[in-house]
Formats: sequence, structure tokens, C-alpha cells
Amino acid sequence: LGMPELEEDQFVFPPLSFHFAVEVGEVGHLPEKDLLFTEATGFGMELEVDTSMVEAGNNNRVYVLPKRVKYTDLVLKRGIVSSDSKFYKWCEETINTNYAEPIKPQNITVNLLDESGEPLITWNFIDAFPKKMEVSALNAKASGEGAILIETITIAYSELTRGKKKS
Repeated sequence: LGMPELEEDQFVFPPLSFHFAVEVGEVGHLPEKDLLFTEATGFGMELEVDTSMVEAGNNNRVYVLPKRVKYTDLVLKRGIVSSDSKFYKWCEETINTNYAEPIKPQNITVNLLDESGEPLITWNFIDAFPKKMEVSALNAKASGEGAILIETITIAYSELTRGKKKS
């Protein structure tokens, strides 16, 4: 007996969430250490609705109409890296632009990886740009995981798509 044939995006077991990789579009060739993140959140979308439409003479009915899709921010966390990192420079230049230069959005892909390191699922964040950067608190009494200085980068984007990476 062999493994059953699976359709694209089907799994035998639920995938584990800790094995993932981040790719950034046109920022340039980034060293692997530049894109090592400990956490990625914000893979969400919600359809906004309008509930202001009521039927004249029928007070018991409110029409719910679809409006537009609203996306949650992508939040990436990692141990702080040096300021000569290309990804850091892109974030800093975008946030500090003061609109003297146009913002250069990038496509960001987060790949959930299988046990062999191959992408199982990809999330594509289209026209993404950083909107916030912060560093965890400096704490002389910290120990263990709390002693690691964490950089958090919040990224806005225009569209989110999910799929399986094509080989």
C-alpha cells in the first residue's frame, strides 16, 4: 500500500506552523539571515458589509450587502539584525521617506514548508510596504527567550492570495 494521491493543497497530516520561510520581491538578493523570522502573523481578510439598506414599510428586515475586502497587517518578528541589512534599509527608507521619494512596494511571500523544506502552502502579500518598526524593551533582568532583543515589522498590503507554490 502506498500513500494516497492527494490533490494540490491537501495534506495527510495537519502541517506544523513553525517551519516557514519569507521571500521579498525586488529589494535585491537578500542574504538568508536577512529573512529569518521567528513569527509571522496577519494572514487575514474580512469582507466589509453595509447594513444601512432597509426595506420601506418592513421594519423587520435589514439587507446586508457586501462592500470591500479588508486585510489585516502582516507582522514579522525576529531577533534584531544589523542596520546594514537590505531588508532593514528598505523598511527604514520607506517609513522615513516623507514622500520625497515614492514608496517602493514589494511582493512578499510566506511559504509554509514541509519536512523536506519544500513549500506546502504560500501566502502572497501583494504591493506590501512596511508601516511600522519597533524593538522590544531593553531589560537588564531578562533571561531565557525574554533576553533576546526582538524586532517587529508591521507591513500593509493591497491583496492576499493563497496557493501552493509551483515547482
